Amino acid sequence: MVNTMAGAMMRLALPKGRNLEPALEAFRAVGVELQGFDDGGRKLRSFFEQDELEVLLLKDWDLPLYVEYGVADFGIAGADVLAEMDGDLLVPARLRDGACRLSLIGPEGSAPQPGSQVRLATKYPKLARRMVASRPWGAEIVRLSGSIELSPVLRLTEIAIDIVQTGRTLAENRLVELEVLEHLHPCLVVNRASYQRHRARLNELVRRLEAKGLVL
Repeated sequence: MVNTMAGAMMRLALPKGRNLEPALEAFRAVGVELQGFDDGGRKLRSFFEQDELEVLLLKDWDLPLYVEYGVADFGIAGADVLAEMDGDLLVPARLRDGACRLSLIGPEGSAPQPGSQVRLATKYPKLARRMVASRPWGAEIVRLSGSIELSPVLRLTEIAIDIVQTGRTLAENRLVELEVLEHLHPCLVVNRASYQRHRARLNELVRRLEAKGLVL
């Protein structure tokens, strides 16, 4: 990091997958260069002396736990993962880039009717239960870890809840968004004890992100 954000070495957790590029772009825009970071490599732990950072590259679902338990001081995690895990983290900002939608998806005309009972596939069972509780129909929730779109295509379930970005995968599989449940953004997450130790540096990071218009 640049001199005005200097301090003790901190540990940053970055997510593999769709939220990595928005995270890297945001940090680099405010002077956190991570020079030589290989986002396509297999190295899970890297040191950047010039930025006074150690960087962990983690799966999105694991990242909040590393931050909550203080293994990492701060990181970037998807809002979908945070909502599903209910962790005890500070969330001082959401990145503007990397937006996506959490949507109810299925074949055209498959929206559940009042009083009906359906099977619903998702990797977000807690979110699904909360959603179904507010609907006039019921659902048996089938938890899957991937390829959610295939479930209604192959009729394992009638509908599903999944992340939608461009909608291309849905169109290719003759599926539609039946309902947009929530608009999601990558979130800056901070360990509570780490915030007390590195308050000035973390606040400066958020201030710079805000000044660049990179956060909501």
